[in-house]
Amino acid sequence: MSTDLTPTTSTRRRRRIATASALVLTLAGVGALTLPTAAQAATTGSTSTAAESSVVTGKAYPGSPNKEAKLVAAENERIYNVRALASAARWSGLVTTKPYRLATGSSYTLVLVARGSAYTVNDLKQLAPSTFVKQPDGSYLLSENIVVENGATLQLASPDGLHIHMESDDRGFVSIVTQAGALQIAGSAKAPVIIDSWDPQAGKVDTDTTDGRAYVRVQGGTATLSYASFRDLGFWSGTTGGVSLTGTDLSTLDTASGTQTAKTLRTTKDVFGTTLLPTGAVDGTTPGESTAAGSYSFVSAKIQHTEFDGNAYGLFLTSADGVVMSDSTIENSLIDGLVLHRYVTNSTLSSVDSHDNGVDGIKMTRASTGIVLSQVTANRNGRNGITLNGGALADGPNAVGMPTGDYGNNSLTDSTASDNGRYGVEVLGGENVKVSGSTMDGNRMGIVVGQDAVKTTVRNNVIKGSTQNGISVLDGVRSSEVSDNTIAGADIGIYSRASDADVDGNEISGARTHGVTVVGASKGTTVTDNSVSGRGPSAIDLARSDDAVQHGNTTTGWHSTKPLLVTLRGIFQPLTVLWLILLLIVVVAAIGGVIRGRRGEAREHPYAKLAPLSSFTRGVVDPTTLGLPASPISSPMAEAAADRVGTDRVGTDQGTDRVGTDRVGTDHDGSRHAAHAARSDATDVDAALAAAAR
Repeated sequence: MSTDLTPTTSTRRRRRIATASALVLTLAGVGALTLPTAAQAATTGSTSTAAESSVVTGKAYPGSPNKEAKLVAAENERIYNVRALASAARWSGLVTTKPYRLATGSSYTLVLVARGSAYTVNDLKQLAPSTFVKQPDGSYLLSENIVVENGATLQLASPDGLHIHMESDDRGFVSIVTQAGALQIAGSAKAPVIIDSWDPQAGKVDTDTTDGRAYVRVQGGTATLSYASFRDLGFWSGTTGGVSLTGTDLSTLDTASGTQTAKTLRTTKDVFGTTLLPTGAVDGTTPGESTAAGSYSFVSAKIQHTEFDGNAYGLFLTSADGVVMSDSTIENSLIDGLVLHRYVTNSTLSSVDSHDNGVDGIKMTRASTGIVLSQVTANRNGRNGITLNGGALADGPNAVGMPTGDYGNNSLTDSTASDNGRYGVEVLGGENVKVSGSTMDGNRMGIVVGQDAVKTTVRNNVIKGSTQNGISVLDGVRSSEVSDNTIAGADIGIYSRASDADVDGNEISGARTHGVTVVGASKGTTVTDNSVSGRGPSAIDLARSDDAVQHGNTTTGWHSTKPLLVTLRGIFQPLTVLWLILLLIVVVAAIGGVIRGRRGEAREHPYAKLAPLSSFTRGVVDPTTLGLPASPISSPMAEAAADRVGTDRVGTDQGTDRVGTDRVGTDHDGSRHAAHAARSDATDVDAALAAAAR
C-alpha cells in the first residue's frame, strides 16, 4: 500500500505541528512571567532582612523597673543634698576641716574632706567604729555611705588582702561616692581587694536588685584600681550600676575646700554649691589657651588586673578622659559588661575580657571618640560581643541643643568576639572607625556596619561559623572598605545593602548561598579580586544592585546549585521568547519541506484549484430576455458584439487548452480531470448564451 500522503493529510499534519509549537511557546512565555527571578530564588531567607525579623535583645533584666527607678532618683537627691549641705556649711563659716557625718534620710553619710594624706582602712575604723566593723573572718562590714570630697583621697589597700562587705538588704544599701575626689584601691596578685554587696541577715551576697544594691561611684576626680574585685554590685542605672566612673560639673569643684588658709584666699563665697568666680585673668592659664569648663568635669582612671563579676553594669564610664584599662575581666553582668556611655575620650582598653554578660560585652555609645580597643575578648554575651556607636546625638535642632556631628576615630584591633547571641562586632554610624586583625567565631553575623557610617575600614579579620552573613554593610554606609578578610562558613560571605563599599581581596570559603551579595542603590561599590568557593545559586550576586561592578574575582571553587525553575527563568526572558518563536517558525517550515521531499510528495501547482473567470459568468445577455427594455444598441451590433465575444471566448478556450496541456506534465490525474470538467462546463454555458442571443 502506498505511504504517500494526500494533500489533505499533509495539511492536517502541518496544522498539528504549528498548534503544538504555539502551545509550547505559550507555556514558555507564561513560565517566564510567573517563575521567580534568579535573585529572588537564590537569596530566599539568606539576607539580613530575614535576620532582622527575629530581634535579639539579650537577657531580660531580672529586677523591678518602677521600684528601682525610684531608688535611683532617691540616690541622686541624697547626693545632691550632701553636696548642698557641705557648700552651705562653708558658706556659713563653719569649720569643715575634719571629716563629718550627715543624716540623709534613713541613713548616715560619712563625708571625707580634703587633706594632704589619704584616708586608709585604719582611718575608717577610727572615724566610723560602729559602721565599719571587722568581722570574725577578717572582712569588714560597711553600713553607712561614704562621700569623698574634692581634695580628699580614699585608699583601700592591705598587703594581707582586704575584703569589704557593703551592707545591702531589704532595708537599704550603702555606697562609696567621690565628688571630684580620688579613689585608690590596691591589692596584690595573691591578696586582691574584694568589695561586694552583702546581706548580713542572710549571710551572703545580695543578688536581688528590686530593693537596690550597694555600689561604687567615682564622680569626677581620679580612680586607680589594681588587683581588685568588685562583685554583685549595683542596680538599674549606669551611675548606680555597680562601679561607675562619671564626670561632674563645676559646682562640685572647690579646690580651696575646707582649709582655713583656703578660706582667706577666696575672694567670693560659695553659695549653695555655685562658685562665683572673679573677673580678670583666669589663674593657671595663658592667653590663647583653652579654658573650656568641660575639661574640669571629666574623670580619669587607671585600671589594672581588676575583676567585675555579677554587677548590674560591669563597669560604667561617662564623661571620662584618659582612661587606661588593662588585664581585667568583666563577667556575668545583668546588663552590659563594659559601657563607654558618652563623652569618653582618648582612652585605651587592652587585654580586657568581657564575657557571659546579659546584653553586650563591650558597648560604646554615641559621643565617644579616640577610643582604642586592643586585644579585647567578648564571648558568650546575650546580644553583641562589641558595639561601637559613633552616630550623632541629634539630626537637627533639638530641645537640649545637642550637636549633630558624627563621632569617630575609634579602633578595634587584635580582638576576639565569639559565640554571642547576635553579632560579633556592630559598628553604628561614626567616621573613621577601624576593625582589623580580629577574629569572630560562631555569631549570627561576624561584623555588621550600618547607620550611615563613613570611612569605615574592615580589614584583615577572620570570620568563622556565622549562621547568616560573615560581614554585612547596611543602609547608607559610605566610602568604606571591606578588604583582605578571611570568611569561612556563612550563608553569604559579604552582604552589602544600599551602601558604598569596596569589597576587595577577601577569601571566602564554605558559603552556602552566595559568596558576595550586593543589593539596592550601590553606586561606587566594587567587588574585585575576591576568591570565592562554596555551594549555592551563584558566587557573586549583583542581580538586584544598581551600578555595582565586579572584576578579577576567582570563582572556580564554586559549585552552582541553582534550581531548575531559576535556570528556566534566566533563559526565558521576554526578548528571548520572541526570538525563539521566530526561530521555531523557520525551523518548522524547513523541517516540513525536508519531510515532504523524502516522502516523494508531488508539489501541487499553486493555481491548480483555480478556474477561469469566464466559467463563473453567462457573458453578454440581451435585456429583453430578462423582461427589461431593449438596449439602445441595435440588434445587429449586439449580434456582432456577441460574435466577437464568442470569438474571444474561443481564443480563451484554446489558451486554456494550452495551459491544460502544460499542466498535464505536472498535475495529478485528479487535477487534470477537474480542469477538463471546468472547460466543458464553460463551453456549455457559452453555447447556451449564444443561442439565447440569436
